[in-house]
Amino acid sequence: MNQVRRLMVPAMTLAVAAALFAAAEAQAAEGSRSFSGRGSLLGLLRLEQVQKEMKLSEEQTAKVNEFVEKLQAELREQYAALREIEDRAEQQTKMTELSDQSDDKVREQLREMALERDQVMRLYQIRMQVRPAVESLSNQYVARRLELTEEQQKKVAEIGKETQAQLSELFAAMREASDEQRSEAFQKLRQLRSAADEKALALLTAEQKEAFENMKGEKIELEMRRGRR
Repeated sequence: MNQVRRLMVPAMTLAVAAALFAAAEAQAAEGSRSFSGRGSLLGLLRLEQVQKEMKLSEEQTAKVNEFVEKLQAELREQYAALREIEDRAEQQTKMTELSDQSDDKVREQLREMALERDQVMRLYQIRMQVRPAVESLSNQYVARRLELTEEQQKKVAEIGKETQAQLSELFAAMREASDEQRSEAFQKLRQLRSAADEKALALLTAEQKEAFENMKGEKIELEMRRGRR
């Protein structure tokens, strides 16, 4: 089991890479400097559409928006510092840590705001819909719910590791890339994520696939809008 957990680390780094590319796309579209990619809890919580899906009250919405603004400001400064790190391995490690810290802070704040269980559950359902399948399947909670075997978990982690190696090449090419090259990189990223998800989902039994889809809740098509007006 320890070997499986060690192999899961690259899959988490893959998630960070995807979040960063999503953030970069959002920056190009909005002129924003936010670190909150759509697959992160913060990135979702800032969307007005998600807030409505969670059925937040006016008071809850105000508290959520205040928290989102504060945490985004903190992450923006930290992300700017990470971009100056030249060593790619160190940079990715720090970005993983920052992503984990962000999610931890969101979870803690959700508890402090005393949201209803169904409200929090809806947030996590939406997150599962927008995250890469290989990332969701690497989560220990999801793995337990689906009763993934150790062999299945190991193979999912290996898919994440293989994809991360390919993503690292994309990151290296992004340093001095033109707008056209960045667009091509984004397209390549989507292709890599799609291929990785197909491989990961192919490892599941029919019953596991059905249970996995049920965990995502009612389907939602997200519009990329900020939580605040």
